[in-house]
Amino acid sequence: MRILLVSPDPTLRSVLHQVLSRHSFIVDIATDGEEAWELLQVFMYDGVLLEAILPDLDGVTLCCRLRDVGNPVLILLMLEPADADTCVQGLDSGADACLVKPIQPPELLAHLRALARRGLRRASPLLNWGPLSLNPVAQQITCYGQILKVNRKEYQILELFLSYPRQMFSRSEMGDRLWTLDDELPSDATLKSHIRSIRRKLEQAGVQNFIQTHYGLGYCLDPVYNKENQLLNRDPYLPEGMVDSITANIWQELMAANARLHQEIEQRKHIEAQLRRSEMMLRNAQRVAQVGCWEFDVKTRETYWTEELFRIHGLDPNQSTPSPEEILALIHPDDRQLHQEAIHSPALRREVFEANLRIIRANDGEIRYINARGGPVLNCSGDLIKLTGTTFDVTQWLR
Repeated sequence: MRILLVSPDPTLRSVLHQVLSRHSFIVDIATDGEEAWELLQVFMYDGVLLEAILPDLDGVTLCCRLRDVGNPVLILLMLEPADADTCVQGLDSGADACLVKPIQPPELLAHLRALARRGLRRASPLLNWGPLSLNPVAQQITCYGQILKVNRKEYQILELFLSYPRQMFSRSEMGDRLWTLDDELPSDATLKSHIRSIRRKLEQAGVQNFIQTHYGLGYCLDPVYNKENQLLNRDPYLPEGMVDSITANIWQELMAANARLHQEIEQRKHIEAQLRRSEMMLRNAQRVAQVGCWEFDVKTRETYWTEELFRIHGLDPNQSTPSPEEILALIHPDDRQLHQEAIHSPALRREVFEANLRIIRANDGEIRYINARGGPVLNCSGDLIKLTGTTFDVTQWLR
């Protein structure tokens, strides 16, 4: 189970991280609400453990924001003593449960187990596939009723497979799900070593080929151990012999189609998560480098600016992209002729361009120095389809 722990208190973070890690939870850390919000947009978490009082974005508001966008993640809100009003607000805002500080580890773990059962909608928390059974309450895996001795990472790998027994997991997806943000992502050799160790222990327990390797795709559980495919002839509500071989084949085809559908859904979720992660990394990189990008679509006449480009010009990234007249107004009056000759005219001639200009920030009137460069984008027929470019704030190097 992957948890996002959100707290500005380093002591509390350290204690809870140790407790959760000892019980095989995968724990990422955020120190404020905005950081938590960004992580929750990029990664898939099973639960969020967050304090109500947070810098930048408080816990109750974060709950509201997550529910407004339809994020179903389980939320456990940590409150200050005797803060009943915040508990009511938190539950009404989308939190699943509240816990009053000081946090007692047994109570915390019990809450997380209860929320996990609610999230999985299971009457029993056991995860079963063939002869294997995983009990998240006891943190124990049994094979043919005998305890299987595995280390923490092997337990997490089996928990992932048993939670989604019909899904194929690539090595990159396993790394994203089972290693925290502070950890270095595992190499292929590391993952292979873990899988090989699990297989060896399962073989010693009498289970062969429980985890299959599909080269170029990843790993999945062997469907031959799926007991659901064996239930037709043992269904107590059906008379013996009533289900013929044709019906059985249809049933198995439906089960296989359903498994493929679930796998496709999970793969799409993973791709979307990777895209969100890439977008966040690009935004952060542009912010650090103070480089903004823009793009103009010749056919639709639409202009796109990245967030950093708005910030460089002192504009709100949530507002619409400035018009050509508004963009010209942002240029220092003494440099507008240079902008026309070195940027605007070459762009119309489908030529690359570059110029160093001064701009006047819209929010505070500060004069900044920029390097602007760009050029045309042509299709395979040589037709102009877009103009694109970058704006680099070079003020600190020129002053």
